[in-house]
Amino acid sequence: MKQKVILLLTAVFIFFGLNANQFSDSLEHRLSAADDTSRVKMLCDLCWEYRYVSADSAILFGKRALKLAGNINYPKGEAQSYNDLGIVYIGNGEFQLALEYFDNALEIRKKLGDTAGIASLYNKMGIVHQKQGNLKLALENQIDALRIYEQLHQDLWIGYSLNNIAIVHQNLGNLEKSLEYHFEALEYRKKMNDLYGEGGSYGNIANVYVKLGDTATAIGYYEKSLSLLRQVEDAEAVSVQLSNMGNIYAARGENETALKLLNESLQIREKLGERKGISSTLIKLGDVFINLREYDKAEHSLRKGLAIAKQIDVVEEEMGAYITLAKMFALSNHLDSAFKYTNKYIATKDSVYERRLEQQIVDVQEKYETEKRQKEIELLRKEKELTEIGMKQRKTEIGMLIFLIISLVGAGIFVFYRRKQLQQAAMDTAAIRHGETQLKAVLEGQEQERRRIARELHDGVGQTLSGIKLNWELISGTFKTTQKASQLEKMSHMLDDAVIEVRSISHQMMPKELEQFGLVPTIRSILLFSFGNTGVQYEFEETGMENRLPQTVELGLFRIFQELIANILKHAGASKVSVQLVRRSSQVMLMVEDNGKGFEYNQHTGSGIGLMNIESRVKAIHGKLNYETVKGKGTIATIRIPLT
Repeated sequence: MKQKVILLLTAVFIFFGLNANQFSDSLEHRLSAADDTSRVKMLCDLCWEYRYVSADSAILFGKRALKLAGNINYPKGEAQSYNDLGIVYIGNGEFQLALEYFDNALEIRKKLGDTAGIASLYNKMGIVHQKQGNLKLALENQIDALRIYEQLHQDLWIGYSLNNIAIVHQNLGNLEKSLEYHFEALEYRKKMNDLYGEGGSYGNIANVYVKLGDTATAIGYYEKSLSLLRQVEDAEAVSVQLSNMGNIYAARGENETALKLLNESLQIREKLGERKGISSTLIKLGDVFINLREYDKAEHSLRKGLAIAKQIDVVEEEMGAYITLAKMFALSNHLDSAFKYTNKYIATKDSVYERRLEQQIVDVQEKYETEKRQKEIELLRKEKELTEIGMKQRKTEIGMLIFLIISLVGAGIFVFYRRKQLQQAAMDTAAIRHGETQLKAVLEGQEQERRRIARELHDGVGQTLSGIKLNWELISGTFKTTQKASQLEKMSHMLDDAVIEVRSISHQMMPKELEQFGLVPTIRSILLFSFGNTGVQYEFEETGMENRLPQTVELGLFRIFQELIANILKHAGASKVSVQLVRRSSQVMLMVEDNGKGFEYNQHTGSGIGLMNIESRVKAIHGKLNYETVKGKGTIATIRIPLT
């Protein structure tokens, strides 16, 4: 079953843009037809496959799998759900959350006695700690994984664990030790005829030789890696090695060769939709264009890469774009802009990297290697001293490099433009706050007026019409002739319709459900009222909405949802509408999807009153709005509101 689902998904993702509706129908059919444990497995597979397509969708699938596995007491499914969700959170950069999910999976797999699963989790947790800069914990986890794989005699995974330990040493600057472990991992991979792993080892070995300054040897290993990775058709890994080789040729000043390699890498990453890689390659291309003094192309590439980095919240690429833009503007004699982007780089760097990583890890290495290599104890002691010297030297070199860049770009203009920049920043901040205050006041005024009109309609016009209806019934009862009775009954129905219409308008302007019960019942009520008798299929899923949202957020999301549904009814011509409301610790997300006509957003932005109302509402509650729409293929509107 799992293999069939994965094959289906692979085909779907290749033609995703053309077959989204068919896939959705097929998916729902397969899920509804499967038994409970199979549904858990299928939802886990969907969580895994969606991790690069849509992280939000992947998380929803993973949480559905986790909830179902818990309901049917299926611990193996719970462990897999925690595992897959942890991997998605790594992709989102939410490392602490990923560790929490991995810890939950580890606890379950220990109870199940799943030794191989435990080793796999140690491996993943080591990778997360490495990304966080906790190299001591990373090494501990990788060694724990290696011990288990050695006990199980799983040579394939021994090779992968040795490879991960080598990468930790590389991050420490202990390059000779890193090469030792990489070559040991390579031998295991050759033994297992693991072409993918062998190609990865060649690439990792090349990375170490780059750090050693031996670029000729590095290129030789990159070419070996590319040959094998092309053979196993691993497009993502091929794009990485092409990018690495492009960096070497760019550093050598062989810019045309670098452009060729980087453009090939970019084409692969755009085809895969791997946005972090796209951002990285665009920034590297921008640097090459600077070397060629093609500043227009450089600026276009760098700004595009920066925009993607901001969208996916990858700070490393964002910093790279800032400093490269500063370099470009400095070389093109635009010192204002150079100073601006240098400051952005420094501010971003200070906010993310507040402290240097200084960790003593040799004690962990000794714990493992003492069991296997008693004769290396003295060597490890000396290695510790060399590592500390190397770390201090590396810190000094980094500090000198940063000082040099800041001095070259900023020293000549800092005194002249610092005061001007601060004044402009204060004016911009004041203007933004004034605009937000005005917008908030307008919206609050609108809401107060809506409440007043709703009360007037309900308590004034509505009560008056009800009184007229009662008096009319008393009067009409005195007429007995058939002709007059029929006419009076018709007028009585007209009064009933007027009462219903007044109540409906009053309810739409300020529904009682929102004030009394909150957003979730109100959304259900709007969906039933809007689509209940239309033949349009609709569904609504909510997660984490046990408690009510702040009043301003509830009201804002209610008005936004009203406008989105109104747009679907007026323009979309949809036959199916899907609504998702998800609350996390730091934000709430509303996603409204239809399979209607879609629209060209760029042609309507700034002109449609409905779209402008939605954008104003989102801005007023400090949210972010995103449309995914293709004409003729439906629309997905996603609103994310921070919860502070």
